[in-house]
Amino acid sequence: MTLRFSYVWLLPLLEKPYESVQLDLSAALSALEIKRPLPVEISLHELLVTALESDSEYWPQLAIKWLDEGFPVDHKLSELLLQCSSRKTLSQSIRHKAFGFARRWQKLNDHAQHPG
Repeated sequence: MTLRFSYVWLLPLLEKPYESVQLDLSAALSALEIKRPLPVEISLHELLVTALESDSEYWPQLAIKWLDEGFPVDHKLSELLLQCSSRKTLSQSIRHKAFGFARRWQKLNDHAQHPG
């Protein structure tokens, strides 16, 4: 039985700028000083998924900051952002930003699928 790695351990990476983590992921991971084994492949996408699914306001806010800094939105993230936009436990500013990212992604992809 293989246990799935929990990206909760890596949420503090979101406290660093996206570009610095992306450029040197191994150094960013080392700085966390995690004592348990890490997967060979670390997915920053899964990190954002975990953050956006968090019940706290802190991690979704940092995930949205990474989106502001250029992390690419995809279908799964846009769905999670739409869910965040309707969660009353999040502040209005976070809900609005989440909605904006989701709508921009949807509009770009609707236009790409149906040009004209």
